[in-house]
Amino acid sequence: MNNKRNSPVTTFIVGVVFIISSWMIYTNFSVPMVEEANVSETWPTTTGIITNSDIRQSESDGTTMYAAVINYDFTVDNKSYSGDRITLTSGNSSTSSIREVKKDLQAYPTGANVKVYYDPELPNNAILEPGADFFTKIIKYAPFLLGFIGLLMIWQLIKKIGLVILALFIGARG
Repeated sequence: MNNKRNSPVTTFIVGVVFIISSWMIYTNFSVPMVEEANVSETWPTTTGIITNSDIRQSESDGTTMYAAVINYDFTVDNKSYSGDRITLTSGNSSTSSIREVKKDLQAYPTGANVKVYYDPELPNNAILEPGADFFTKIIKYAPFLLGFIGLLMIWQLIKKIGLVILALFIGARG
């Protein structure tokens, strides 16, 4: 069996790339998404009406997947708009749990009046539930896992180098 080891330089470079990538993902993707979720809580509201509340079913790798299809109409400044997102991250999301989808259908039945939160600068950017949902919170912290792996790689490299230096020091004394 061939047992190959990564060179210390490769380990260091990959560790640094992981750390830098995690920071870039966090600052350029995670932070803006979380900020928009937080700002959505202060968006103005209007009354809308649910025009469609249904289940979409599909197959993915042999698993039946379900998604709530919620459509609503609303008016801002005498202009009509349509929306289909419950949260900022809920566009086209599906799950294998039909129970979760049925909760959304019960909360938003066809014909129901709803409070619609809309971006005052882009009213067609609308949602029914403002703020950060579970997925947004995961996105906020997920890049840190990549950075942590990079730090562990560099830490292991430092430990190996320290052991080599210690062995050389002991060998030189003996």
